[in-house]
Amino acid sequence: MPHLLAGILLIAGGNVFAQDQALLQEALKDCDKNQLTMNMCASHRYTTADKALNQQYKKLMVQQEAVGKQRLRDAQRAWISFRDKDCLANTGLREESGSIWPLLHYSCLERHTVQRTEDLKLQACGMEGCEK
Repeated sequence: MPHLLAGILLIAGGNVFAQDQALLQEALKDCDKNQLTMNMCASHRYTTADKALNQQYKKLMVQQEAVGKQRLRDAQRAWISFRDKDCLANTGLREESGSIWPLLHYSCLERHTVQRTEDLKLQACGMEGCEK
């Protein structure tokens, strides 16, 4: 019985995920259609930027020795805290802004994340500089 229930939940969860993906793909066709699509597109842009940041972070971690890894980890955790607090300061609480809040919040997160990715790329170049 537990296996049957787990199977049902897995199938149901997969269907919900597929529906969410279909909605996202439709929203991405016209991000300016309405507030919902603007919010969905902003969330998608942030998620994409976050994935790029995580890839760059992992590349940089591989280059580091033990002390450098710990320093980078500490710096990244501090940066995440700063990013979240800065975006909260810029956009306020969700209850204060209404339906535009997700657009504002995700746009702020994306902006910081893209900049951090660029910073980590430069850091990965080291003292020799980046190839052009």
